[in-house]
Amino acid sequence: MRRLRAQLIVCVALMVPLTAFAAGRQGYVGTPDACYVLDKVDGEAVFLKATGNCDGKAGRAFVQTDREKLKVFVEGKFWKEVPVEQMSVSDVSASLAKADQLAGTLTVPKNKAEEEMKAAAGKLNTYYRSEEFQGRVKAETERIRSEVLGNSFAKFYPDSVTEEGRGRLDDSERVYLFVSSSMPVQTLRNYVASIARLHDPKVMMVMRGFVGGMTKIQPTIDFVTSVLKEDPSCIFTETECRMRQANLVVDPILFRRYGIERVPAVVFARGLKSADAALSEGDMKNTNVTDSYSVFGDASLEYILEMFGRETGASSLKDILVSSGR
Repeated sequence: MRRLRAQLIVCVALMVPLTAFAAGRQGYVGTPDACYVLDKVDGEAVFLKATGNCDGKAGRAFVQTDREKLKVFVEGKFWKEVPVEQMSVSDVSASLAKADQLAGTLTVPKNKAEEEMKAAAGKLNTYYRSEEFQGRVKAETERIRSEVLGNSFAKFYPDSVTEEGRGRLDDSERVYLFVSSSMPVQTLRNYVASIARLHDPKVMMVMRGFVGGMTKIQPTIDFVTSVLKEDPSCIFTETECRMRQANLVVDPILFRRYGIERVPAVVFARGLKSADAALSEGDMKNTNVTDSYSVFGDASLEYILEMFGRETGASSLKDILVSSGR
């Protein structure tokens, strides 16, 4: 590896004159000190500039010229006229040997702030992925939608303000179906079909996060599309595909509130009251819940709601099942 670096150093040194000066023979001129390097060649004049520390040891500067002698100027002042010496194999070998020696001593300085930067980046990444931050993103999205659309939502979606659009669950009741993109697509499609039949906006499918992370939205779009399409074989680029109506949200705070560690899971919450409808219903500082009931495992949504209805006596669950044709 060092040998390769040494060869690259020599190659760069030899190539600079080829691109900087007129065509001619490759050679070098003596310099008063090894710290001086070639700045430019102008006709019969060679201009040198200092780099690093000068220690009084004579050096060389590689040039490309047809002249046999050149006048050397150091930092703009005339030094003397010197002959242009041709490069030989021994010169190249000596340069390679010296470059090898230098390569063995070269080290990349350690970034003094490396550990601090790693700690800051880790802290930022942790906060970015935290449920708190993701909840704030969701809340801000809802706020913007509310302020931008305002009453226009009701204008373009009149069903949302009708009794049918409000659904049959009480305003203080929610049914959360917790899922993951890792679940079988057909299972997810069955759940979506059930939610569409229940036709109640307070029954919602909940995901912990975006597919592939928040920085990539397309995988999430593809996932949602695949589970909402009525016909799984339908291709959007070829025709218009009908989509089932199902409320799907991304809310990691809801997962934390109800202790969802595995999916699928269904939660029936009662006595729900939020101070700010734009914030996550999983935020305990924003939303109070009187009681909740949970079921884990792959069972039909309608069957689980029947179980909740028998245990809680909630008439709204019976109504919503009847309306779906259960």
